[in-house]
Amino acid sequence: MAVKNAATSKIILKVENGVGESGKTLFANRTFQHINPALSDDDAYTIGAALAALQTHALGSVTRTDSAQLQEA
Repeated sequence: MAVKNAATSKIILKVENGVGESGKTLFANRTFQHINPALSDDDAYTIGAALAALQTHALGSVTRTDSAQLQEA
């Protein structure tokens, strides 16, 4: 049976970053690492939206990425 070790989370904000030559909206990613992995998805989104409010660019999406090392028990 495998067990998790060193679990971490990060929040990635996709923000609008202007308009390209073709007229399509360009996006940039803002990554915030070392988020508590025990945080609920609702709380992670709330934090992402609050961080996005500090940006000058409009928010496109909030992504949460969890990772952990797996080891045999």
